[in-house]
Amino acid sequence: MHVYRKPKIPLCTLGSLRMRPVSPGLESNFGIKTVKICLNRVKSWGRTLGTASVLMLALGAAHAAHTPMPATPKEWPMYALNPGHNAYSASNFPAVSWRFQSPGAPETRANKMLNPTIIRDLVGFPIGVAVVDEVVYAPNDDGYLYALDARSGKLLWRYNAFNQLMSTPIIADVGGIKSVFVGGGNSDFSYTNAKQFGVKDAPVIRGTGVSAIFALDARTGKMRWVFPTQGEDMPTPAYYKGKLLFGNGDGHAYALDAATGKLLWKTEIKSFVSMSSATLDPERGVLVMGGTQPSKIYGLDAETGKLLWAVEPPNIFSSSAGDGTWAMHDGATIGQIETRSADQASAGTSSSEELAIDLKTGKILWSTTLGSGKSPPRNKDTVPTVVGDVVYTGSPVTHTEYALDASSGKILWQQPLKVGMKGAPTVVGDAVIQATASGEIFTLARSTGQVLHIYNAKQGGYGPQNGVVIGKTYFIGTNTGWLQAIPLHELVIKE
Repeated sequence: MHVYRKPKIPLCTLGSLRMRPVSPGLESNFGIKTVKICLNRVKSWGRTLGTASVLMLALGAAHAAHTPMPATPKEWPMYALNPGHNAYSASNFPAVSWRFQSPGAPETRANKMLNPTIIRDLVGFPIGVAVVDEVVYAPNDDGYLYALDARSGKLLWRYNAFNQLMSTPIIADVGGIKSVFVGGGNSDFSYTNAKQFGVKDAPVIRGTGVSAIFALDARTGKMRWVFPTQGEDMPTPAYYKGKLLFGNGDGHAYALDAATGKLLWKTEIKSFVSMSSATLDPERGVLVMGGTQPSKIYGLDAETGKLLWAVEPPNIFSSSAGDGTWAMHDGATIGQIETRSADQASAGTSSSEELAIDLKTGKILWSTTLGSGKSPPRNKDTVPTVVGDVVYTGSPVTHTEYALDASSGKILWQQPLKVGMKGAPTVVGDAVIQATASGEIFTLARSTGQVLHIYNAKQGGYGPQNGVVIGKTYFIGTNTGWLQAIPLHELVIKE
């Protein structure tokens, strides 16, 4: 019996893979010589595909072999870079070590009248950075967006938004101009709106002072346009097909034209959105965010703004729906909420619950109670990271790190850390990196949760800010005004 065997493709013809070196150093000499050698390698195979096809493959292979891998991403479309929220970009970016502190941070830290919460709200880096084209874009609660050289930490420019900046900058090429988008606003309530909490089903607007979405030139930091809003713009937007999508403190979800700032659609969801960044499933075009008063999770059509579904999980407690950011996995959105029973209310405790919601229907697919403990005062949920079919997350209630099966919610492992955490962990190779409120950064074994290493620079703790790994460096800001570039080997990780 004749068995057909697919012709073996010489490796030098595959532009998407690494070329096999023809001779030492030759792969670095792009030109006719390289193409001729590739053609010779595939001469017999060329009888199958034809000379023209072989020439195209050889040219593509030679070009690919000599096009350097970008050291940093070329865009940053959403919180933690991608729908799964694993802010990791494998590249040839080197291991660098530097520290930058926001102006005024030393005097603020030295003032004995200020407690850690006040210090954080004055000079802290409250959320994860974006790293694009070898520039670190870091928002700060002092109202400035800082652009720093990723290799040296040198300040390139800063922009004053005149209110706290708690959203990860979004970076995209819009009309040939590399642009940065960031939201400004604070967590305060005016007296008029604070009174609304005592009125059943009354709308509440969060945020005082300047609340707006700012579009800046990524190279210079100069403003391109601004879109003022009635409520705060603390959550991170998402960039999708030329639109900027976000929810905010005035009970609405928005879509803006990223080139002009023009309003494209505005949908009332009634809940105010605090730190629940807009997460997008680009394949299905579904936008997800959580809100408070009422505490619900919302799914919207990213193209039209149509509200697809709203979910209010049983026993959801306080502001947790509006605090947490949701991740995407295989047609579902996965996130964490805080729940409280009647018995827990009298004891001042609550539970952390992880759940998955079907993106199409809004049906809860599974829910898993992680454990119970003392209720945290603010930002009550940890953002999950989904890699493969596993959810990695911590809990500010139980002070424990978890791995769960993304399809069933089954707990695969759990590791007590005895300290709170709120930002999304970062998965690199066989390791999980989790920053915590104490200033300790834990490196855990991805398969078992075993603690491999604990790093502490003693420069302040970490709250909702997630770590970002580019190549061989981990970038993160602290609650006391330090921005850190930490080589992965100091976290005992091999990239």
